[in-house]
Amino acid sequence: MQMQDEMKKVIKRRQRLIQIWPFIALTLAGMMAAFYIWAFIKQPVLVNPLHVVSLMQTGGLDSTTQALLAVTAPMLLLVVGALALLLLLFVSVGLINEGRLMRVLEKNMKN
Repeated sequence: MQMQDEMKKVIKRRQRLIQIWPFIALTLAGMMAAFYIWAFIKQPVLVNPLHVVSLMQTGGLDSTTQALLAVTAPMLLLVVGALALLLLLFVSVGLINEGRLMRVLEKNMKN
């Protein structure tokens, strides 16, 4: 009986996560979209490479801004790498939890 209670808890927790995930994912996607829309309108140098190329060709991009972009590019690459590692961590944790659930279900089926 204890195994059934444990399995019910695991399944209930999993169902709760599955139910709230669409809200979380849509909220995060909306926040990202809002940021990029804002940046495209207010700070096109940050997100629009065509704008940067145009400024460089016309001489409208001062040396300070060029230096700033040169410094931030490596940091951006590091951040993207960190985000990729974070994504890998989340996927790994998810797979570990799925494996735990499968072991619980298999153990319950044998009894």
